[in-house]
Amino acid sequence: MTDILGDIRTIIAAKRPDKRFPVLQRSLTWKQRKSDLRKLVQFQNNGDITRIYTYPRMAEQFEADLRQLKAEYKL
Repeated sequence: MTDILGDIRTIIAAKRPDKRFPVLQRSLTWKQRKSDLRKLVQFQNNGDITRIYTYPRMAEQFEADLRQLKAEYKL
């Protein structure tokens, strides 16, 4: 597996503080990586990640939130 947490840290360091950063993750994969999942939740609790969505359970909510962001940013 790739270094997901390293990639997320890179994005957090590069993004502007006022920009949202939603994360979509597959629940099956992360069940085997609970320590990494705790770190993701910590990023969310710190405000670095806007929201963590699990696939497939939260796919519809993720899509709805992306549509809302698209409308807010007039994309």
